[in-house]
Amino acid sequence: MIGMAGQRSVSSSTRFPTTIIKSSWRCGARISLAQSAGRLTRRHPVRTCASSAAGEDPYKVFGLSRSANSDAVNRAYKRKLAENKGDEAALARIEEAHSAIMMSQLTARLQGGVSVEKDIKYADRAVYFPWRPRLYKASKEVILYSGIAHAVMAAWGLLLRASAGSQPIVACAVIGAGANIYKLQQIFPPGPSGSSSENSALKNLLRGAALATLATFLGCFLIFTVPDFLAAQLNRQMPYWFYESEQALLAVGTALSNWVMSSFFR
Repeated sequence: MIGMAGQRSVSSSTRFPTTIIKSSWRCGARISLAQSAGRLTRRHPVRTCASSAAGEDPYKVFGLSRSANSDAVNRAYKRKLAENKGDEAALARIEEAHSAIMMSQLTARLQGGVSVEKDIKYADRAVYFPWRPRLYKASKEVILYSGIAHAVMAAWGLLLRASAGSQPIVACAVIGAGANIYKLQQIFPPGPSGSSSENSALKNLLRGAALATLATFLGCFLIFTVPDFLAAQLNRQMPYWFYESEQALLAVGTALSNWVMSSFFR
């Protein structure tokens, strides 16, 4: 019995150091792997910045100045992706330039070197009615050409109101939809197939039509329905020419509202 107990104690004592050695080896392997992964993670941004710094100016890749904001960078980035679809070398160059710009802007924000835009600063807050129209000044050509087209439609409704009917109203809605879609295509250019912005063209089409419909409704409502309603509530009678020129007033209101929507909203 004593011999048996001695053998058990000896065997258990011989197995115990082996277990310690195996567990310590496993822990050491895990620690070394974690340290290696940490070193790789820390070195990756440095390698990216170094490669972008060694090449050309990332802003020149997109044709932008260094004062361009994040919206302009994203628009140029999507446009370049669409233009160079299928060119792997150009796409890699675009991705590298975009990553370098994003990293430099993030570093500048963390250091307090630039002012953060309101949409980015409060991006984590819940947005009510995200589909609502937002203020955005269109390019000068959109404002000019849209204004000329809507002015022609308003003149058509005023000067030829006997034969024009509701045609200027419909024409203003169509012109407004076209101007909105053209503007949205510049803001949110469609991306290449397989990207997250592949359906931007359809979204721009639907949103442009929705903005024109909303502008047409507001123009008709504000220029004719509201005055007529207020006069009825106050027991007043609108002038005779007001009701006689209903179609002309609706054409003017629709032209004005669609021009404002296509020029200063998105």
